Amino acid sequence: MVKRAASSIQGSPRASSEALVTLKTYCKDIERWPESWAGFPDLDVPVGERIAAEFTPFLLALIAEHRTKKTVKKYADYLWILGGEIIHRTHFEERDRRLSGRALILKYIHAQGGPLWNDARRCALCARA
Repeated sequence: MVKRAASSIQGSPRASSEALVTLKTYCKDIERWPESWAGFPDLDVPVGERIAAEFTPFLLALIAEHRTKKTVKKYADYLWILGGEIIHRTHFEERDRRLSGRALILKYIHAQGGPLWNDARRCALCARA
């Protein structure tokens, strides 16, 4: 999954392999994201793998742009949350499981930004009280 995404980044093969090594250093658990999102492993892991395969080139591009470790990790954290929320939503929209990773992401990202995940809503309500 990650190796395939590394080849899609522009630049020399050496730069791509360096970015991949850096990504694995910054996001040690990125290859386990699909399993971490899975409520139903047999159903969710394949969907999660497709989503993670779409996230990886973005993170590699940040590294290729020489963004700081803190920045890359911050984006990775947000992507991990987004991936988990998308998987959660596929539990209610079974037909979404057949979509490509890109189609799933685009379905849940709209002009106003990404979906507000359930825990964020609760935290926001608690903060207002």
